[in-house]
Amino acid sequence: MVVLKRLVLSMLLSSVLWSACSAYASAEGAVPRANVAGISIYPYEKGVDAEFYIRYGDSGQESIGKDFIGLFINGSIIKNANVVTENNRTLLPVRIVAEHLGAQIKWDSKAQKVTIADGGQTVELFMHSTHAKVNGKKVEMTVAPKIIHRSTYVPARFVAEALRAKVDYFNGKDLSQPHMVPRLPHVMISRYPSDAKILSKEAAIDKAKKELVTAYESKFGPLVPLAANEKPGREDDKAILRDVITHLKVESENDRYYVIPVMYDFWVDKYTGDVYTFYNGLTMSINKFDPYAENALSFPG
Repeated sequence: MVVLKRLVLSMLLSSVLWSACSAYASAEGAVPRANVAGISIYPYEKGVDAEFYIRYGDSGQESIGKDFIGLFINGSIIKNANVVTENNRTLLPVRIVAEHLGAQIKWDSKAQKVTIADGGQTVELFMHSTHAKVNGKKVEMTVAPKIIHRSTYVPARFVAEALRAKVDYFNGKDLSQPHMVPRLPHVMISRYPSDAKILSKEAAIDKAKKELVTAYESKFGPLVPLAANEKPGREDDKAILRDVITHLKVESENDRYYVIPVMYDFWVDKYTGDVYTFYNGLTMSINKFDPYAENALSFPG
């Protein structure tokens, strides 16, 4: 009986280990889903007497002041990132960036040193010194690391590039700059697995079209594309939708999403194929598109 129990236990353990290894193997090159669904942003507006905020998908809320700068990493918004600007330089909490990119970070209080281990890359930062090391090689930083809000802060560009990531800054106004959302200054950091599969623009359009057709046909019946010489009337919502769905195109993109104008913007995730709606009203909102929802084609504004 004891031998039988050991055999069964061994088989179960092997099964668990095999499942874990298989799950890990299948996860290689995979990009986790972004966290943008259910987010509302009321960006700061000068001279307006109101409470400005970001409301997250988990119902948490963060206040926005005139100096607020948001942080997106791999298309996800980072809650309470506390980005700081000093002397026209943007500083980020190094732990938040490192951990969201999957790196390991260690603090040596005796040496006053932060060490980031990221695959074959090792980054050493020394408090109050502009001299850092990347894989043992000395490099110069524009600003020395400093403690703010009980966290170690370093220049955004340095920490991103030291971790082999791409960094972009959006000032909240110039829409020619790479950005996630308008009207909200933010930093975008991105680094995806080299073997991650990316949807083409054509595949993204097909994905959005498929979901829109499903929503349309659930509400109105079979969708008949507009004829080449047919123009929708201003008050004919069905014809307008038929026209929009027939002529979908990618208008812009960032590191994570293709942006496709519908009645308002649709975002298609380049890595997961998830489709979101972005409404740029007084309060901006991002939601996962549900083609089967009763109000799927009820566009505000």
